[in-house]
Amino acid sequence: MMSHKPFISQLKKFLPLLIALAVAAAFRLPLLDSLPPGLNFDEGGEGIAALDVAHGVFRVWWPIGGGKEPLMAYLVQPLFWLFGPTRLALRLYAALMGVGAVGATFFLARQFFYVDPDDNSPGRFLPLWAGLGLATAFWHVAYSRIAFRALSNPMVEALALAFLWRALRTGRRRDFLPAGAFIGGLIYTYLAGRFVPVAIALFFGLEWLIARKNGQPSLLGRYFGKLAAMAGVAALVAAPAGIFFALNPPAFVDRAGSVSVFSPAMNGGDFWGTLGRTALTTVGTFFAFTGDPNSLGNIPGKPELSPLLAILFALGVAVVAWRARAGRNRAGLFLLVWWPVMLLPAILAPEGAPHHLRLIGAAPATYILVALGLSQAITWLAGRVTIRSTALLAAFTVLVFGLTAAQTYRDYFIDWANNVDHYMDFDVYAAELAAQMTAETDLGAAYVIPMDLRAAHEARHYSLDFLYRGQTPYHYIVVDEGTVAQSLTGAAAGKTTLKVVRWTQDKHREADAKEMVTFLLASAGAKLTGAEVFPVYTIETWQLPSAQTRFALPPIETPVDATLDGLLQVRRSWTAARPTPAGQVAVAVTFAPIAPINTDYKASLRLVSADGAVVAQKDRILLHNWHQPTSLWPREEVNEYYLLTLPADAPPGDYAARLVVYRPDTLAPLTDNGLVEIPLGMVRLCGG
Repeated sequence: MMSHKPFISQLKKFLPLLIALAVAAAFRLPLLDSLPPGLNFDEGGEGIAALDVAHGVFRVWWPIGGGKEPLMAYLVQPLFWLFGPTRLALRLYAALMGVGAVGATFFLARQFFYVDPDDNSPGRFLPLWAGLGLATAFWHVAYSRIAFRALSNPMVEALALAFLWRALRTGRRRDFLPAGAFIGGLIYTYLAGRFVPVAIALFFGLEWLIARKNGQPSLLGRYFGKLAAMAGVAALVAAPAGIFFALNPPAFVDRAGSVSVFSPAMNGGDFWGTLGRTALTTVGTFFAFTGDPNSLGNIPGKPELSPLLAILFALGVAVVAWRARAGRNRAGLFLLVWWPVMLLPAILAPEGAPHHLRLIGAAPATYILVALGLSQAITWLAGRVTIRSTALLAAFTVLVFGLTAAQTYRDYFIDWANNVDHYMDFDVYAAELAAQMTAETDLGAAYVIPMDLRAAHEARHYSLDFLYRGQTPYHYIVVDEGTVAQSLTGAAAGKTTLKVVRWTQDKHREADAKEMVTFLLASAGAKLTGAEVFPVYTIETWQLPSAQTRFALPPIETPVDATLDGLLQVRRSWTAARPTPAGQVAVAVTFAPIAPINTDYKASLRLVSADGAVVAQKDRILLHNWHQPTSLWPREEVNEYYLLTLPADAPPGDYAARLVVYRPDTLAPLTDNGLVEIPLGMVRLCGG
């Protein structure tokens, strides 16, 4: 009869890992398709990259959201096959990477502090404690439920270091080679992955100096050939990305540069002060003093570590520092190098500090240090109380991580889920708009979404793009004076209705601040037949005069030649000869600055009847095509476009279009040789 001893032995060996993975899965997998709600803009971007791969478009870098590493776009494909290109598939990828990171951290801790499974010392529990620490960590749970590519970073990082440390322990070439593969693969995960090779290089350099000082053989000297082979494998794996970045250097630094502490826009002229404050704030989140203010993945201000775990973390740091100082612990020395290096992605980017997502690469090291602190505390206590070691270890495991798990459950599934407003964080409005557009029944309709020119390639709303499953076409219209008419004509081709989505809180809320889209629609004879108002956007319905409607901005050719207080010229104008069918008068004006202007002026367009009464008026801040107010205008002509709505009871006759430019604060007008109102043109309102 077969003995059960081998099975029990194997179960004993793997049970701690299975416990850690089960706890991790319990926090990361339930309710993924509904919590969080909606789909964040960056999640949508990850989805668009993945859709590209699904459609046969293969890249090593996606120019989306400041740039995206590609690993997620490829690895999510099996989940697309199982669940379709859905929000669930995207988030399941992140959740599985989160669970994988727990397993990889367990594996890494076992390699760092290898002990025989039959050993009864607290050290045998270190991998379990490190795994449970990460499994129950609020910040890692929260981000494991959001479809961000960053979640692959801790798992790949921990695997790379686990194989490296096993290779250093065993000396086997077959362990060095997978270590190199994972190290090279880090460049495809997330920006923080670029810092891991830095930590490895610093460790080997420092260890070599210490060994040389003590007259001992160094790891670098002992394994030089095998480490060189590891580096070669890493370089080979990273080569596609390396070649791409060599050919496209801006892609390597653009996102990092835009948020870097070295940027004057970030440091405000105080580099060292900003760097110091960011460093203190970042370190503070590991000692329960500070916390990420962003509600996307945190209860604003909640530290990464609770006070209890912060104490254990500090104790773990102290232990490895003491042992490394005594030259007895290379693993401790590596932790002292690795953990602070993985803080650099957050320290070097002051925005939103302490930024927990940018600290994601520090997660495995953090909870290994917590586990070391707990081990030291139990070792100290075990020498002072009469209790069986196994019972003490089990009791502390349940106490520390049971309390942490209960706290994380309450904080995430109750407080964060119900008491934090996620409507904007997770672009719930984009999901609502996608559903509304999908339900559209008008076969002659197309949706138009004006986008702010200043957003450049970020004009698209990736959450909407990924979630939309309807047949009604939609078009992003970048509101640029040189292209907007052509873009709108293309969107309207073959359609009788345009539905214009106006963002009211999104970053594109000022897309049509100059009202060019409205001007083009109305002046082409389109009629506004309704507007539905929603929390973040309004949908305007415009009935087009035909399915072949063409749009064009008018030529502004009528000379005006008015000079306002030596600062601003009104050079030309154009006034429509007749009102639109909706009773609106279109007017266009060309301005030009001729001297430095230190005020942001407004313009008032007025329609004046024959008896001098103002029957219609439009006041608006003067804006350049790139949205600069007059104090920032370059020395070039600027065109403005206005629609003035006549009252329904306006009598037939001739009406004069007149312009007043004035200071918004004092209402004091600029004048042309004392003339306040500048005549621009005439429009005739016919009877009947």
